Amino acid sequence: MDTWKQLIFEANQAFQAGNWQDAEHQYLVAVSRINHLYAAHANDEQVMMAWLASYHNLSELYGRQGKADAQLSNIMIPYHQLRNRLITQADNEPIYVAILHGLKLSCKELYLFQKSQLQGSKCVDMNALTPIIH
Repeated sequence: MDTWKQLIFEANQAFQAGNWQDAEHQYLVAVSRINHLYAAHANDEQVMMAWLASYHNLSELYGRQGKADAQLSNIMIPYHQLRNRLITQADNEPIYVAILHGLKLSCKELYLFQKSQLQGSKCVDMNALTPIIH
């Protein structure tokens, strides 16, 4: 997993510097490597969270570039996989709680994506969506 960590570190540095092309390349290589690791160690919580973080980092990069379709795709890949695992996983297995946590994080990413898309739309008045407290 050390190679994956180094790739993410380098991708994060490129991301922070605004070097989108280099960050994308590093994130894509990291996702490829962590996908292999996750396939071999799907019940390892740390590997699963690293896998999830890789997709979320890539999603954030695409969001900063205004590539909404690519951003959404990299949110939905882990969301669907974790949702399917939750359905098939016995709730007494140790990885079950980690799957729930990962799914919660994916749902949060999806919510933030949808919110940003609504805010960018001129068709929706965001003030009308604000709850009124009596």
